[in-house]
Amino acid sequence: MKKIFRLRIGVFIVLCSLLGVVWIWLIFISPGTTAPIKDDQGNPVPDSVAVIEFVELGGLKQFVLMRGRNVNNPVLLLLHGGPGTPQSPHFVYYNQELENHFVVVNWDQRGAGRSYSPNIPPESMTISQFISDVHELTQYLKKRFNQKKIYLLGHSWGSYLGIRTAHGYPDDYYAYVGIGQVANQKQSEMLSYQFVWETAKKNKNTEALQSLEALGAPVDGKYKGGAMDMIKQRQWVRAFGGAVYQADNFYTILGKPIVFFREYSLSDKLGYFDGEEFSVTLLFDRVLEFDLMSEIKELKIPIYILQGRHDYQTAFVLAEKFLHNLKAPKKELIPFESSAHMVPYEEPNKFHEVMINKVLKETYHPAN
Repeated sequence: MKKIFRLRIGVFIVLCSLLGVVWIWLIFISPGTTAPIKDDQGNPVPDSVAVIEFVELGGLKQFVLMRGRNVNNPVLLLLHGGPGTPQSPHFVYYNQELENHFVVVNWDQRGAGRSYSPNIPPESMTISQFISDVHELTQYLKKRFNQKKIYLLGHSWGSYLGIRTAHGYPDDYYAYVGIGQVANQKQSEMLSYQFVWETAKKNKNTEALQSLEALGAPVDGKYKGGAMDMIKQRQWVRAFGGAVYQADNFYTILGKPIVFFREYSLSDKLGYFDGEEFSVTLLFDRVLEFDLMSEIKELKIPIYILQGRHDYQTAFVLAEKFLHNLKAPKKELIPFESSAHMVPYEEPNKFHEVMINKVLKETYHPAN
């Protein structure tokens, strides 16, 4: 018995030691700062920018990460999805190539990531406030980098904010890029539910069918249990490849960048989902109230929609229909055949090609 006891104690000590090493490693790779952009010899690149700032927007200081090889390059403002799900870790991890051609600006929106605080007044979490925040940040970036216009890219929830902001303030932007473009989210929620239900039936997945039956189909885009039921439904969207097409890679594709994101401290990483829960609860239903197809008929700047063919969070067919009916000086739908909802991370090389050799080449006219 004594030998067994000693063995158990030994195993416990080893496990505690390993956990301690992992904890120290996580702290080490999470300094909460951003690294300088360096050349092939390891020296900081002249005229590059790599900074974190907390910019006051709508009376609230918010996390803004700005990185680019040359401060004179055009500015690209990224609006992340969710609501409340920052994508700065993912764009830095998968899409650093953009930093060679743009000043890439990642922003944790109010209530998300490093811009989250439990003290944020819930009444400030409104669509109009978010659009105002985007507009205010745009003016800040134009002034900071001495640019007449910038580029605006919105993903998922960010595409809802992005298209509404571009529609309201077209003079601020060279072009708008929508990924996982929201069009009519009420219809999209029904299509999403139909997708997981039919896939579960086809695969005879009893667990999924029972779960989905308990949730019930959404009515006017809303589940009877609200945003939390929507989150439960999204678990099956992920499982069946409607979020990341290669479903088995979902957690690797989205989790690994957060772990290695040096711009977040360890406490930031541990609290990553606090802001998401806070934001989704307060904002998701608001998206359902605005039908972009009927409300936005014209955009006065070029628009590119980059949509995953297998996207069942923001349905491909609705994004296609929205763009078809939209009047714009230039518009193009670019399908990503091997992607679902996470186009920039599922097909990064094609994404970079489109952004650099299509969007930038066709629309960047700094003299205008």
